[in-house]
Amino acid sequence: MSTKLSSVWKWLSLIYNFIALYFNNCCIHGFRYLVKGMLMLLERFLWLILLSISIYFCVVSCLSSVNRFQTKSTHIGIERNSYKWNVSLPSITVCPMQRLNDSRFAAYCLEHNVFGKDRTELRDFLEQLANSTYTNFENIPEYESIDHTLKNLNIEPENYMELIYNLTWDATHSEESGRVRCTDGSYEIRVTQVLTEFGLCYVCNTFLGLEYSASYVLFGEYPQLNGVLNESTMLPIKHGAFFEKDTGFTLIGFTNKAIDTYLHSPHDVMRLDSNFGYTEEGSAYELEIEHITTEPNLEKTTSVSQRKCRFFHESNLEHYPFYTKNSCSQECRLNLAYKVCKCIPHFYPNSRVKNPKPVCSYKILKSCFPKHAGLFLKFYEANGHHGKIDECICEQNCRDSVIRLTKASVMRGSQMLLRSLGSSALVKFWPKNQFKRQVIFSFTDFLVSLGGTAGLYLGFSVLGLIELFYFFSMRLFWHIFGYQI
Repeated sequence: MSTKLSSVWKWLSLIYNFIALYFNNCCIHGFRYLVKGMLMLLERFLWLILLSISIYFCVVSCLSSVNRFQTKSTHIGIERNSYKWNVSLPSITVCPMQRLNDSRFAAYCLEHNVFGKDRTELRDFLEQLANSTYTNFENIPEYESIDHTLKNLNIEPENYMELIYNLTWDATHSEESGRVRCTDGSYEIRVTQVLTEFGLCYVCNTFLGLEYSASYVLFGEYPQLNGVLNESTMLPIKHGAFFEKDTGFTLIGFTNKAIDTYLHSPHDVMRLDSNFGYTEEGSAYELEIEHITTEPNLEKTTSVSQRKCRFFHESNLEHYPFYTKNSCSQECRLNLAYKVCKCIPHFYPNSRVKNPKPVCSYKILKSCFPKHAGLFLKFYEANGHHGKIDECICEQNCRDSVIRLTKASVMRGSQMLLRSLGSSALVKFWPKNQFKRQVIFSFTDFLVSLGGTAGLYLGFSVLGLIELFYFFSMRLFWHIFGYQI
C-alpha cells in the first residue's frame, strides 16, 4: 500500500513541478506568484483571487465579442449618391381568370370519352379549382357527377395541379397577336409562367430566374423558350437611372375576360393578400421604389446568422428550390394548413420534395379551409376575446425593394385597342436614398477584439498561445522521458 502511495505521490509531484515550471515561464501576468517560493500563503491566495477575477471578466468580454460577431456584425446604412444608381423596376404578376385552354380541354375530353353534361361540369369544376385559393375555396362547385368522373379518369388530389398545368396553355408561346409579352416600347422583357398560391400566373421583370417557373418547381424541368423570339436580345429585367423620366413597361396579351394584378419586389414573389382586385380593363400603376443592396463581399464574409438575411440560392425551404421571404411565408402557410387540415392545397410544389405531404381533396378544401381562412392568411385567427397565433419566422431578403403605389388608374378601351388586357408599371421619380447592408465588425475586428481583451486582463498574446501549446505538447513529451530544461 505504501508503495502505491509513494508512486502516486511521485506522479503528483512531477505534475506539480511541470505546472510550476509553466507558471514560472509563461507570459500571462500573475501566474508565477502562485508558485513563487518566497511568498506567504496569504499572498498567493490574494493573487489567486485577482487572477480568478481577471479570467472571469476576460471570458465574459470574449463571449460578448463572439456574440457580437455572430449576431450583430452587419448593419444597414444609407447611401445618397443617387446619380450613379442603376435601379431595377418593380415586378408585375398577372393572373388570368380563365385558366384552361379550350382546345386542350376538348382534346383531353375526346381522348378520355367525357361528353355532354359530364364534360360541362368537369370544365366548370377544373376552372374553379384552378382559380381557387384561401379566399374562395368555398366556391368550388360540387356536382353529383364529379366524383364519378374523377374516379373514371383516375384523378387523385395529387394529380390536380399536374392536370391543370397540362390543360393550361403557356401563353408566352402563342402567336404574336395573342402572346403574353412584356415590353417597354423598344425592348421585350422576359415573361415566365409561374406557380403561385393563386394558381398559374405570369411574372415580368424578376431576378428569380427560371427556377421560379411552374415547370421547374413542379417537374424539375426548365421551361422551353419561344423559338420565334430572340432570347439574346430580350431583357431579363428592366433598369432605370436618375436622369431617365417616366420609365416603365407593360405586361399585355391576356385575351380573357378579367385579370388580377400583383405588384411586388423583383427580388421576391407575389403576396396573396396584396392584389388590386379583378379588372376587365387594362390598368396602370405609378410607383415609388426604395432598394436594399449589399456590399460586394457580404455573402462570402458573413453567414446567415450574422447578416440575418438570405440570398436567393441559400434556400432552407423544403418545397421551393429558391429562397425569398414571401416563399418562406408560403411554406409556413402550407405547413400550417397541414397542421390544421392534415393536408395541403394542390397549388404548392409537392411532388419533388423528400417527404411529400398529402394533397387535399376538393371536399376538404371546401369544408376545412374556409373556417380558418384568417389564420392561414394572417397567421392569426380571432376567437371571441382571444386569438390563435401561429408564429412564422422568415429571414429577410438580402437584396430587396420596397414598393409604394402612388397612383392607380384604369385604361378604358385598352382591350379594344390592344386586343388584350394588361397591366402597366411606371416610375416617374427615382429614389434619393438607398439602403445598403454592410459589415461593421469583420473577422479581423473580431480577432483584434479577442486579442485586446486577453491582453488587457491577462497580458495574453498569440505568442502566449503558442507557448501554451508548446509547453503541453513537445515540452511535456520530453519531460515525461526525463529530459528537463
